[in-house]
Amino acid sequence: MLSDAERFETFSPYIRSVTQCKEILRDLNGTWGLISAIAEISCPKEAATILPAMEATKKGFGELESKLTGQLVSEEINKTCLELESKAQVSVDILVRNLYERTADIGFLATNADICNFVLASAKAEAANADSINQLLDEYGSKYTVYDDIIILDANQHVLARLDRDTPAVSRGLFGPIVQRTLNSPEDYVETFGKTALRPGMDRALIYSKRIVDPADDSVIGVLCLSFRFDNEMEGIFRSLQKKGDKAVMLLLDADSVVIATSDPDHVPLSRVIEAVPEDDVYGLTDFAGREYLSVTHRGRPYQGYAGQEWYGHAMVPLQSAFGCSASDREINAEILRHGDSLAPELSSIIAGAAEGINLFLHRVIWNGQVMATNEYGNPLSLKAILRQIRSMGARTAQALADSSSKLHVTMITSELRNAESIARLMIDIMDRNLYERSNDCRWWALTSEIRRILSEGRLSPEDKAKMTDILIYINKLYTVYTRLFIYDIKGTVVAESNLHDDPVEALGRKVNAAYTQETFALRSPQAYRVSPFEESWLYEGKPTYIYNAAIRHIDDLNKVVGGIGIVFDSTPEFKHMLEDCLPDKPGAFGLFVERLSGRIIASTDEAHFKTGDMFWIAPEFVELQEGAGKAKIVLYKKKYYAVGCYSSRGYREFKTTGDYHNDVAAFVFIPIGEKAETAGSEQRQVILYPQEPITGEIIDLATFHIGPEVYAFNAADVLEAVDVAQINRLPGVKSYIVGSIMYCDKSPDGINEKVPVLVIDGRILTNKPPADRERQEKNAGAVIVVRTQMGPIGLLVDGIDAVPAFEKMQIQPVNKLLRGDGGYVKSLVNIPESDTSGKMLIVLDQDLILAAVRQR
Repeated sequence: MLSDAERFETFSPYIRSVTQCKEILRDLNGTWGLISAIAEISCPKEAATILPAMEATKKGFGELESKLTGQLVSEEINKTCLELESKAQVSVDILVRNLYERTADIGFLATNADICNFVLASAKAEAANADSINQLLDEYGSKYTVYDDIIILDANQHVLARLDRDTPAVSRGLFGPIVQRTLNSPEDYVETFGKTALRPGMDRALIYSKRIVDPADDSVIGVLCLSFRFDNEMEGIFRSLQKKGDKAVMLLLDADSVVIATSDPDHVPLSRVIEAVPEDDVYGLTDFAGREYLSVTHRGRPYQGYAGQEWYGHAMVPLQSAFGCSASDREINAEILRHGDSLAPELSSIIAGAAEGINLFLHRVIWNGQVMATNEYGNPLSLKAILRQIRSMGARTAQALADSSSKLHVTMITSELRNAESIARLMIDIMDRNLYERSNDCRWWALTSEIRRILSEGRLSPEDKAKMTDILIYINKLYTVYTRLFIYDIKGTVVAESNLHDDPVEALGRKVNAAYTQETFALRSPQAYRVSPFEESWLYEGKPTYIYNAAIRHIDDLNKVVGGIGIVFDSTPEFKHMLEDCLPDKPGAFGLFVERLSGRIIASTDEAHFKTGDMFWIAPEFVELQEGAGKAKIVLYKKKYYAVGCYSSRGYREFKTTGDYHNDVAAFVFIPIGEKAETAGSEQRQVILYPQEPITGEIIDLATFHIGPEVYAFNAADVLEAVDVAQINRLPGVKSYIVGSIMYCDKSPDGINEKVPVLVIDGRILTNKPPADRERQEKNAGAVIVVRTQMGPIGLLVDGIDAVPAFEKMQIQPVNKLLRGDGGYVKSLVNIPESDTSGKMLIVLDQDLILAAVRQR
């Protein structure tokens, strides 16, 4: 993997926001340097004090900007990789889940009585009903459209029947190792991918095969092969994962990194060798066709114990296109900005806090410089001019940081929102594909000839019921997503059942009075089926589920219905597993399946707060989504912000896309992205509009600061400096209004120029509120103003420094002796007609009175 420095150098040229940040920083650094040079020339004495602090500020801003742009690169990479990971992982995981169903199909179909009898008859050279078996294959193929061929061979590798009857005949023995290996294999299935004479004209085929045995003695009599529509399936998977304008290409690689499926054959053709990303690496940089690509590779995750072949999902995007802003991104950005500062991801809030700390330091430097400029020594006019430039540069630099932080903020949340929508799409896709198989199963099992024959006879003996029960038990052991399979007669009475989990419900002899039974009897063809609403059923121990139904037809007349089959989907664990398998590894994330129109919850990974069957409030924009469409937005729930992704059901193949069945369900995923940033409980500070220079006549400079919501001032000539609260040393046993002490060196012309202890008094004693706790000191909030008194310097802990404005002397009115005698701390009052509060006056404090009052306590 690349180092941080290499990663920055490699990717930053392709990320527009980072390039802009670097350009702004370069300009600002040049201006900072120019101001420093002017300061050293125009006021070298004052600059000697200010420039080190100014350089430290500049360095702090530079380091923070570097950290910010570095993090921005990381987050942009993360955002792009999340999307690539989704494409790579989902494409192969969906395939693995699909192929798992095929392993059950081949196991069941190879034991089908009609197929076994057909092969036995051929082996004994007896007349076999080819038309009947062809009709059976046609019925199977019309339901399980994932297969393009079903091939029945005898033990001598002769093709006896097949679904694709247009395939030219092939001489015996040319089928190669597939058939021979299957004949010798006792396994439940043999999976083969590659070129085979079984599917002439195809470059490669995915075949599931199993030997057919004589039910009487288990002797091998033939082979059944299911040819999976591999190219067609991968085309559908890739298409479902692509968005308009998508520049990424999705691939499926084999163990040798050879492309066996591609979303864009013109871009990356089949059979090309692609450099896969090592398993332990999050992403890779690869060269292909003269361009550099950001790439992600993921191995398919096992499902229900089935791992499939060693295939890998791979997604890659050219670096030139990897970090662009799409139309959906702009919509997401608007969504983020609507929430503003109330949405604060942890990382960007840390950076914002660091930026605020640097800004406070710079503000203190400027404030101290203004205090210095009010004294009689040095070159105050030049110093003031330099300070104005520093203030302006500080504001520009702070704005650049704010812009960069905002970009980082947006990038981080965009990643989460994109990821949420992608996860929701995967959830609903898995649900649709899973339930597609359920619709196939009920229709196919309804065609089981032995069950049809028994029900067609009309009168059921105990042996007949036992025979049907055995068939259902055998099927249920293969298809464990059902808790119960049951057969009911034309009156709706259950005549046979399997009970996979041995639940206490006894269904035999009970009537199924649900509306779907009568609807099942009215179905016109073997292609039709009925699904119950998602509702509580005694067949599922009173819990809600879907029950899939198909009509069982007379053995000699497909137009005559003699009963029905119901299959009870084990919805509680199965739906929950679908959701859990897709959830990100992030504490607090949860997923839901919800009926969109009613808002009823079908499944939840957070049953403590979202129970199945409860009503879930859905935002209108989610309800209004088109089928097969998705959306992501920020939602505030229980004082937490979530990236919420929603995707509505689109169906799969013929399932829910041909008018066969309508069920408007959506998947939701909630991913926590931050606590709601509560507005601080601190008082709203007063804002004072100070007079603008130049001011005529005799002037007095005041050093203003905040204590609580109020603004106070000292005569600037009495102030030595504002220092960081981190310098405070706590003192044991002192009164609550004594915060501690600092070691301070007075470097002014009249100072002693050596460090002495200075007592720090809590500024809250000036108000009617109790002294503040130590929290401000621990958080480095506020400042300590060191001011001269007749007894020596003291420190006053304030909540923040404000400004050093100049006033005409006539605006400043000393207080009368009566007020001073009452122990007040007021030295004078300043009339400020431009203040935002009518009649407001600025209070100038007397530090000697403050010290005297403290000593009297």
